[in-house]
Amino acid sequence: AMSPRGELLGEPELAIEGVPAETADGVPMSEVVLTAVDGTLRSIPAAKRRDVALVSDAVRRAVRAAVDQVWGKKPIAKVLITVVDGKG
Repeated sequence: AMSPRGELLGEPELAIEGVPAETADGVPMSEVVLTAVDGTLRSIPAAKRRDVALVSDAVRRAVRAAVDQVWGKKPIAKVLITVVDGKG
C-alpha cells in the first residue's frame, strides 16, 4: 500500500508460485524477491513514486530480472498496488 504521495505504508507482501523455494545456494526465493522490490522502491525518486504505473512496472521488471539471475527463467510477476487516501 502506498499513500497518494508515493510513500510506502507497510511492508510489501508477496505470493510466490511456480518457482523454487530457494536458489541453488540455499537463499530463500522470497529474500531474492523482497531485496529486488526494496531496491527498486528506494531507487525511484519520491516524486516519481506517485506514478503507480511506473512503480508497478519497475517492480515487476526488477523481480523478473532478479529471479532470472538466480534461476535462469523469468517468472510471471504481478504487482498490485493499493493507494490509500487518509481522507474519509
